[in-house]
Amino acid sequence: MATIKQATTLKHQANLGEEVEEVSFAEGEEVTVLKEWADHYLCKNESGQIFNIEKSLVDA
Repeated sequence: MATIKQATTLKHQANLGEEVEEVSFAEGEEVTVLKEWADHYLCKNESGQIFNIEKSLVDA
C-alpha cells in the first residue's frame, strides 16, 4: 500500500481507443502498489483503475 502525499489528478485510459478520463486523488488516499520502477510506481486504486504514479507523489 502507498498513501498519496498531495491531492493530484491523473489521466486514465481503460483500453486503447477509449476516451481518456481524469481521476482525482485526495491527500491521504491509499492505493495498492503493483510494481516499482526507478521514479514511478504502478498502482491500483479502490475502483481497480491502474496508474503510473511518480514516487514524489506517494509515501510507500
